[in-house]
Amino acid sequence: MPILLTGLLLVLAALGATAALVATRNRAPASQTQLGPDKKYAALPLMTFSLGGSDARMVDVKVLLEIDPSVDGKVADPYVPRITDRLSDRMRQLDPQQLTGADGAMLMKSTIAGVLDRELRGVRVREILLDRMVVR
Repeated sequence: MPILLTGLLLVLAALGATAALVATRNRAPASQTQLGPDKKYAALPLMTFSLGGSDARMVDVKVLLEIDPSVDGKVADPYVPRITDRLSDRMRQLDPQQLTGADGAMLMKSTIAGVLDRELRGVRVREILLDRMVVR
C-alpha cells in the first residue's frame, strides 16, 4: 500500500508541474496580443497666441495628436496654417485666469479638439496631448 500511495503522489506531482508549465506558456502570448499596435503621433509646431482679457497675455502651446496607426504622421502638416488661425480666434475669447490648473489644460484640450474636428474631418484623433503650455 505505501508503494501505491507514493506512485500516486509522484503522478499527481508530475501532472501539476505539466499543467503549470502549459499555463505559463499560454499566458505570455496573450499579454503581447493585448497591447495592440504601436501608437502614432502627429506633432503640431509650437504656436503662440494672444489671450483675451484686459491685460496683454500670451500662451505658448505645443500639441501632440495621437492618431490611427494606419495614418501618416504628417497628416496635419498641410492644415497647420488653418488650425493656427482658428485657434488664434478661439484663444482671443479666453481669459488668462481660465487657463490655470488642471481645468485650464482641459479647456485648452477641448478648444483644440473643437478646431481639429472642423479642420481634420477625415482623420480620427484619439487623444490630444499638451506637450507644452506656457501662459506668459
